[in-house]
Amino acid sequence: GEDIASRMADATTGYIRVLQFSADSASRVDDTISTMAGRGATKYIIDLRGTSLGDLDDGIAAARLFVKSGTLAMRLGRADEREAIVAEPSDGAITAPLALLVDSGTAGAAEVFAAAIDGNARAELIGTNTLGRASRQRLVTLPDQSGLWLTYLRYLTPDGDPIHETGLAPDVNIEQPEIEFGDNAPAPDEALERALERLAARGAA
Repeated sequence: GEDIASRMADATTGYIRVLQFSADSASRVDDTISTMAGRGATKYIIDLRGTSLGDLDDGIAAARLFVKSGTLAMRLGRADEREAIVAEPSDGAITAPLALLVDSGTAGAAEVFAAAIDGNARAELIGTNTLGRASRQRLVTLPDQSGLWLTYLRYLTPDGDPIHETGLAPDVNIEQPEIEFGDNAPAPDEALERALERLAARGAA
């Protein structure tokens, strides 16, 4: 299945919907942005709403496209030892302005990706608080044969703040509209409209 869908949101803004993260996500996002740049895009909206599938490290790999230097995330191990995941010299090739759309269904790899981008001031998070699921767990079998999921690694934001169980707070909060039952008119996508406005304002600054 396709992990990524894209279209031009307006004449100069590319819209990229990441449905799930995979080992190919970084190269696919890179290719998608190159294609859109060829069609006139100078700024991008990445939609992570409802995106929860994928390995956490695939989120980190995709974030490397946009972050030139600094810490992408912190890993917190069992004994509370912290390990910084930092940008490599080859990272950050894409310097165009970004906005990220997030909601309560944004989890896991998408949260780690969003935290890396937001924590390095590369984009605003627009939408609602994310789910808060950024740990690795393994199943431990107990003597009575029951199983216990043990969290052995948590990912933190670049600033060292927890993601797991708290989620990421958006920079711009947009409540999702409640759809009236029987109302067939598609609700305007307020988060997307706000992202377009804010990116346009940044371009003018």
